Amino acid sequence: MANDGGMYFLHQTGDVLWWLGASGGLMHPGLEFCNVFRGSVTASAVTGDWSCVPRGAASGCGKLTLRPAGDHQLLRVGGSGGFGASIWRRTSNSAWPVIADQAFAMTLRNVFSDRDGYAKATLASELQPLRDSVSVFAVVARPGGAGALPVTVGYPAAFDVPLRDFTYSEFICLNEPASFGNGDQPDGNVTFWLRADAGQVMGRQPGFFAGVEPWRDQIEQELAGPIEGAILMFGRSADCGDQGAETALPCFPGWAERTVGSTVTFNGKPIRVVVPPLTGGASSEPNFLAELSFGDPVRVTGALAFGTGDDNPGTLEIHPVYAVDKLTATFARDLSGAWADDVGNTYYLRHDLADDTVWYAAVCPLGGGAFGQVFRGNFRPRRVSGEPWAPAPPQGALMGGAVALDFGHGGAPPSGVTGSRIGDTGTVTFGLGRTELAGREVPMLAAGGFRLMKLYDA
Repeated sequence: MANDGGMYFLHQTGDVLWWLGASGGLMHPGLEFCNVFRGSVTASAVTGDWSCVPRGAASGCGKLTLRPAGDHQLLRVGGSGGFGASIWRRTSNSAWPVIADQAFAMTLRNVFSDRDGYAKATLASELQPLRDSVSVFAVVARPGGAGALPVTVGYPAAFDVPLRDFTYSEFICLNEPASFGNGDQPDGNVTFWLRADAGQVMGRQPGFFAGVEPWRDQIEQELAGPIEGAILMFGRSADCGDQGAETALPCFPGWAERTVGSTVTFNGKPIRVVVPPLTGGASSEPNFLAELSFGDPVRVTGALAFGTGDDNPGTLEIHPVYAVDKLTATFARDLSGAWADDVGNTYYLRHDLADDTVWYAAVCPLGGGAFGQVFRGNFRPRRVSGEPWAPAPPQGALMGGAVALDFGHGGAPPSGVTGSRIGDTGTVTFGLGRTELAGREVPMLAAGGFRLMKLYDA
């Protein structure tokens, strides 16, 4: 932990020190800043280069000189680029968030979900959990029925207060007859429907059905049709009247949370849902309710479950949703942006066009895992001839070194078993090309049978 409030995961191989640094966050660390460092270790100092990557809002880069101060402390004694931290202290406890597999079903039983009428219910009464977590490439689908919107929200907009932000106490107490809502309050979920890229799941995700083999036939059948994605408004465990309702920590990300790193993310940033008043009126603010259209390609990450409620029993859902990414990547010369492997890990890549240096920090999705990878290398562009009226897309090779990181909750999975190489350490060469994903052509970095696909530009 450092005095900039961040957590730093260090890995030394020989006389080379790597780290991934990330600002804190209850569910999604690194949204304020995320950086990668590579340096040389001597008996008296560590000297090297650092760079922010576009998981966080910061964008600096430069050099650092560090001096050990005992066995468990590092001090910054020089550097450039305005690096924020100056003291690092080793800690035995990791602050990287996980939702332990064995505790997931129990967590669902503790999280309340408001229903119509006065009766309270937990998520466990609405869901049969299958896997936490999964990542699915898909297109936004119509749920059926004329006039349906791509994204809807179950939220009691006020008649007289536009764009009202409810507190958790107000939300969880809405089913009380004397409270706002008059005892008739939906669950507050933001919902949308997806048609999954089933070919990608079957062909590229060898571990997708691990642990859920008894339901495989039913899951495959459901993946062939629309599935529902549900973003919780709040995922906390306190009930109405509980003295700790406002201070209770979230068990899952929600769209109405306000603490940094505790919300669902949309294209790597905290989601923003703005609900207009019932009397009408639109907001000029960014609003997730207007970000998706039917047919848009997306990646959705969250918990896989069967619905058990009265409306759609036995339907396949991603519920709760942890992150949504809309595929908008272009074939720009600059490779900077968010890239994804086939199984849910995200690679935040920074490309310096001045010298074609490339850094990335890779992180696993929220769920049972807690691991990452850092990379530094160089891109060697190669132009190919194109049609005279259109510029040729960039091609070339990205070569460098990658180091796997354990975030303190167990090692990364072995490559080849999960379809990911996030657990690998060593040199790697990627070739730049293109591929189709959820019906959209996107840039691809491929190394043998492993590939990264660009989600969106930085």
